[in-house]
Amino acid sequence: MRSSTREANLQAILTDDSEVRSHVGDLVEAYKNILAEDVRGTRLAHMIDTAHLAQRTLDFAYDRKRLHESSFPDAILAVFNQFLHRKHPALMEIDTESSPTADPSRNAQFLDKFSLRGVQYSTATCRSRDSHLFFRSPQHEKSGQITHIFFHTHVPDSPSSSSRGQASHPSVYLCVQPYAPLQHSPDLREIDRRYKRFGFAGGFLCRNEFAPPVIIEPSDIICHIAVTPLEISGHEVIHILPMDRVRFYPN
Repeated sequence: MRSSTREANLQAILTDDSEVRSHVGDLVEAYKNILAEDVRGTRLAHMIDTAHLAQRTLDFAYDRKRLHESSFPDAILAVFNQFLHRKHPALMEIDTESSPTADPSRNAQFLDKFSLRGVQYSTATCRSRDSHLFFRSPQHEKSGQITHIFFHTHVPDSPSSSSRGQASHPSVYLCVQPYAPLQHSPDLREIDRRYKRFGFAGGFLCRNEFAPPVIIEPSDIICHIAVTPLEISGHEVIHILPMDRVRFYPN
């Protein structure tokens, strides 16, 4: 606990104080390496046999042995299809021209957990406490719970690489169910404003139910969240508390 507190304070100082940064610039790279350590007492990369360790980037790690192939549920496939059309419109147009019925494959390689920047994230069925997260969306930042983690090879890196016959690289995606925003209740809105007065340290409220699922990428993850169910004025809500210092904040 003390180590985590010191680490959080140091991150804040390095972020906000330019004078301090000017004096410790040579130490930043060493600090970044330490920051990649799992603060709960283990180095995740050392826990997993390196022969089975796969990495998409230096920050992302997972165990190949936990991958399994399966088909998408219909609801998730529809959401993923919409995500691909929005994320890669040019590529999807090329696919449509070559095959008017082109859609993402129904099969994907599924995973139940991974490590991002030394912190473990998992699906709700694997480890619920590691499945709650704060993430960026096209509209604004949201909170939610991971339901699926999967690799998919439908989209190549670029149209030129596809035209040259190069194999597409699998990309990792997360299916997340966001928590529903508050209803238009004056009492709840007022209590929510009281929490938000304290910024990231105060958290915010959501309804204790899920909105329709969305697809995100690991780069969209901001941090874990602590979720506390509450009943306020007869309404079932949850209090969301980000587990890291965050610049982004929901409206």
